[in-house]
Amino acid sequence: MAKVLPILAMTAWVATIWVPVFDSTSNSLHSNESMVLIVTSLGRRPITLSEIDVELVVIWACLLTCVISGWLVNGLRLWAWAAAVLGIVVMSHLGAMVEDPPTIMWDGKDGDGMWIGGMEVASPSVGAAFWAFSGVVLVTAGICGLISERHRSNVRIRRWFATDHRTSGRPGRATNHQHISAVDRAACLFPLLALASWIVMIWVPIMDNTASDEDDVTFTSLGRQTADLVDFEPSVVIAWLIVLICAVVGLANDLPRWWPAIVLGLGVVLYALLVERLAHPPIVRWAGETTDGQSISASIVGYPAAGVSYWALGSAALVSAGICGLIGQRRQHPINAKRRHLIS
Repeated sequence: MAKVLPILAMTAWVATIWVPVFDSTSNSLHSNESMVLIVTSLGRRPITLSEIDVELVVIWACLLTCVISGWLVNGLRLWAWAAAVLGIVVMSHLGAMVEDPPTIMWDGKDGDGMWIGGMEVASPSVGAAFWAFSGVVLVTAGICGLISERHRSNVRIRRWFATDHRTSGRPGRATNHQHISAVDRAACLFPLLALASWIVMIWVPIMDNTASDEDDVTFTSLGRQTADLVDFEPSVVIAWLIVLICAVVGLANDLPRWWPAIVLGLGVVLYALLVERLAHPPIVRWAGETTDGQSISASIVGYPAAGVSYWALGSAALVSAGICGLIGQRRQHPINAKRRHLIS
């Protein structure tokens, strides 16, 4: 799985060549297509060699190297760490672009010959979801690679059972010791990381507009900020229930075999809620008058803020917890078979 996941990440990354990561079409105040700002994984459109982002070229090179080297190396330890770090870099770069979105200044003349101008701000588009998905998949590939490498190099459990069988005063019996592996610990700790991310987002906004003093476009993990403190939405309640249930239940012992799959699915649901939130940002209609008494109005939109990174981290933590739980169950099969053989 560790070698296949980077291919999936590469596929999503290639898709962002045609699927815009940032797009100003929905924010554009004019119909001049030359002023529309579209950003892909190759940079701003139209793509020219002189305007290709060097950072994106580095990410492309690292991603290709990760995919190819995964099938060439024998040991996965260093490769797994590199894949996880690359996934974090990819998500961090996206988070930086979300906090400081691509912009372009323009000017021109209207039909009456008056000079006009403005600034185009690109908002996250569908490609941003593909971008974040690539980062999450790379981190997951790194985790799976480390677990796989540990599983191959660690044979203490099998040796322990064999030694216990030979040295026991009663041949044919084995002492039942409970072994908690690193995978099981990770499956318990990752949901706590998701809960910590949600607590941080109480104060770190997910959507905000720093250019305006309007509070109604500020969205945190408690919901949309209003004059009446917060305005809870169904998605907010669902997200908190998912995080709290996974964090509390994950600390229990003897969980059902289907629980890791549930946690993995809930992590995907949280990610879908984030995509839905980015696609439908909070908007407040503002109206006023100029000093000359002329009526003016505008729409104040909440843009993605630093909390988006914490939300994505919480979703990735639950997905990783589910994967670790499934791997831990798979590793228990040969151990249980060995135990039954010794007892018989």
